[in-house]
Amino acid sequence: MSAGEEGSPLFKNGDGLFSTHVHLEDLQKVIGEQMNTKAELGPNTKYTIVGDGNGFMSRVVLVDPDWTVPDEHLPKRFVLKITSCMHVLNVLEQMNLKDKRESALWSIFEYEAPGLHNREVNLYEIFGKWNIDNLLLSPKVYFSKKFDSENLTKGFFGMEFVEDAITRHLYINLKPYELHAVLKALAIFQAEGLKLNEEEQLSVTGYDLEKIVGKMFSESGLKSIFEQAREINPEELSEVADRVDSFGLELVNFELVKNLNKYLGIKNDVLVHGDLWSANILWNEEMDGTYSVKKIIDYQSVQLGNPAQDLVRLFTSALSGSGRRAYWERLLEQFYEYFLEALEDENNVPYTLEQLKESYRFYFVTGSLLMLPMYGPIAKVKLSEMTDPLEIEKCRDILTEKAERLMEDMEHWHLYTRDTIKKWQERSQFLPSMVYAV
Repeated sequence: MSAGEEGSPLFKNGDGLFSTHVHLEDLQKVIGEQMNTKAELGPNTKYTIVGDGNGFMSRVVLVDPDWTVPDEHLPKRFVLKITSCMHVLNVLEQMNLKDKRESALWSIFEYEAPGLHNREVNLYEIFGKWNIDNLLLSPKVYFSKKFDSENLTKGFFGMEFVEDAITRHLYINLKPYELHAVLKALAIFQAEGLKLNEEEQLSVTGYDLEKIVGKMFSESGLKSIFEQAREINPEELSEVADRVDSFGLELVNFELVKNLNKYLGIKNDVLVHGDLWSANILWNEEMDGTYSVKKIIDYQSVQLGNPAQDLVRLFTSALSGSGRRAYWERLLEQFYEYFLEALEDENNVPYTLEQLKESYRFYFVTGSLLMLPMYGPIAKVKLSEMTDPLEIEKCRDILTEKAERLMEDMEHWHLYTRDTIKKWQERSQFLPSMVYAV
């Protein structure tokens, strides 16, 4: 998809549903073809915006259909997810940027949104072929429309509505044991992903971290990330932000991340969700006040990569800083047990537990740089919706603790990675140009 001189047409409001480019007739056509029905969405169909503030790329709509023809296989309710610029623009407003077009978020959306959407749809098609008991991986998808050379603006799909689901966002600290169900689902995801044929692998390949976050990880981009981190709580966070910020571009090593599996001797790339943070996990609150996981959603950033990528993002978003520090190794060990169980073939294990732990250490800085902006502008959008001053202050305290521990650990694991790579270089294991210069 070409942006052209005027920029991508996708990065403009449309005159369709909720200011997107998708119209009712677009939905009708796809539903009729893919769900094999003559039923249409009648005049009493209700459309409600849901999920705003949890992601970048989509307008999410709950649809209560007024089907014109009774049909038992049609859903009573469904979620319509439309690729849209609306939330990106909202976040950019919160960031008070002088030139929005120079921002990383603008670039991510304008140039990558169609590919992200198409790969997500491709993955849902693959899910439909899997014969697995764990249903946490995704809601059921009913219909979809991809972008192509003739369709530059209308990307959407309709999926199962998960009743009574809630999101436990960044400003809520989960208990480590609450992540076990997510770890088990992720282990199945990785294990099943190892069975993809060549065509399936190609259908979910194309995610390029450097291309997508290059501006965010530039010299000016890094300074912006740490400035936004300071703003969460300047008195508490300025010192540690200054310290980590002083490393500058030394924190960025796309070559290391891209080749991490090769460097660590991991046999195969694994299927990676790519955006497994707290906002993309749906929960159910039980009568006794406990929570159970219902679904994992939003696979727009699906890719083939390193087994620790999702784990770093999950732990840095869902756990308190102190909880993450105390339990990350035990959680990796639990994940690895689930992974071996899901593989059902211990003679064909692509990586060891120690390789998984080392992956976590090496990927931590990159994963943290990707998470830190979530503590700032993204959380700011959500906090602006709150009205209780005490609740706002409590949430800000949680974000402060998470950000402080995150940056302290970024410094720790950056120094660890840098020292380890220098030892590699001294043994001539890798060319200096591929890693940090000595």
